Amino acid sequence: MSLSRWSPMGELAGLHSAMDRVFGDFFGTSLTEDGGLGTRTWYLPLDIVDAGDAYQVKAAIPGFKPEDVEVTYSEGVLSIMAEHKEESESKRGSYLRRELTYGNYARSVQLPGGINESEIKAEFGNGMLTVEIPKMAAPKPVKIPISGGAHSEKKLVGAKSEK
Repeated sequence: MSLSRWSPMGELAGLHSAMDRVFGDFFGTSLTEDGGLGTRTWYLPLDIVDAGDAYQVKAAIPGFKPEDVEVTYSEGVLSIMAEHKEESESKRGSYLRRELTYGNYARSVQLPGGINESEIKAEFGNGMLTVEIPKMAAPKPVKIPISGGAHSEKKLVGAKSEK
């Protein structure tokens, strides 16, 4: 049996590695990998604004074409998926530094009820996806007339009643 000496730096290194994993996932690193083939799904940051009569969702996804982006809405959940295929080879030369990320970007968010699904519109331009999600019009109260009561006129029925 060998003795090993405790080192606070060793403890900190393990803690640092765990913290990197936690904060890395939160701040936009890969969410999943597909078996080591290099395709990853990245977290897609969104801005969601309640504009009164509609919700507006914005996502910055530069470098994509509209046909690479899919937006769906089902059972209260808005989903955005963008697929960016990696270039297999550089046309000329070799990389000195490679920092651009390739892969899929995805995000699903639960929205409040009262959405007018048939009127949802998505627009894509200059790397910015904007989704307009109209709310259903709030029902307005309807005044219901009241008949009868103590102050209503009584009509006589019988021989002496007026016609």
